Amino acid sequence: MKLTKFIFIGTVVYLVLFLIDYLVTLFSIDESGEYKSTLGLNIDMTMNEEELFTNFSLTPQVLITFVSWLLIVCLVYLVARRISQRRVFDK
Repeated sequence: MKLTKFIFIGTVVYLVLFLIDYLVTLFSIDESGEYKSTLGLNIDMTMNEEELFTNFSLTPQVLITFVSWLLIVCLVYLVARRISQRRVFDK
């Protein structure tokens, strides 16, 4: 596989993990306040008897974790490619 395909798959995996993190954080909220998810989503929730206000914002932590994840994916790709090339030359 090419590096671009690996980056695309890594991005999709990150988005799925971000969605799971978002849902877990959102459904664990039980009172008004400001909450931050593991991957950096900031949720500001205000509840009263009549209304529910929710504001979502991203923190710089989202960018840092995404770039770190892509670096890990690229390193895995390069290591796998190097191992496969060594096997071809060994034969």
